[in-house]
Amino acid sequence: MKKGTMIKILSLLSAGAVAALTASCVNTEVGGSTAQSAAAQRDYELLSGTWRLTRGVENGKPVPASVLRNTILITDHNTFRFPKASGVGAYPAGTFTVNPNTRPKQVDSIAVGGPRAGQLTRGIYEILNATHKRACWGPPGGSRPTEFESLPGSGRILQYWKKIGPVPSHWSCEAVGAPV
Repeated sequence: MKKGTMIKILSLLSAGAVAALTASCVNTEVGGSTAQSAAAQRDYELLSGTWRLTRGVENGKPVPASVLRNTILITDHNTFRFPKASGVGAYPAGTFTVNPNTRPKQVDSIAVGGPRAGQLTRGIYEILNATHKRACWGPPGGSRPTEFESLPGSGRILQYWKKIGPVPSHWSCEAVGAPV
């Protein structure tokens, strides 16, 4: 795979994962969601941890296995980051807010750094079980998906994640620049 293509895929994946999901270093209400509801707190707890991307589709194209293997996401309440080893650099960290009271459930994510710092990315998510989740993201600044699909030309990113561990004990909200 060409280096430029790999960088583009990693950049788009990280934009999508800017929404991968967790519970409350900050109680911001990004998209009018219900960050303080009992249902939101439950989802943030279930979403907190260290996750590996197991399947991805970006704009209708499958994400290569080599990218899947190396894409790790850490979420802690409403903050996320990609460890340097993930190779995801365009959106290394940010915050997100969930709204579990809609069908499908909604997530709004904002990157702290990178070329789209401060830009809203809208998505949907589903907690499949205690160790598996999926998310579908619209393009940064674009509309929210309504289905878990990424068709050619849609600009969407569909992701399936597997929990591989808890939040590392040495990581904190301050690491992503989130207010405490």
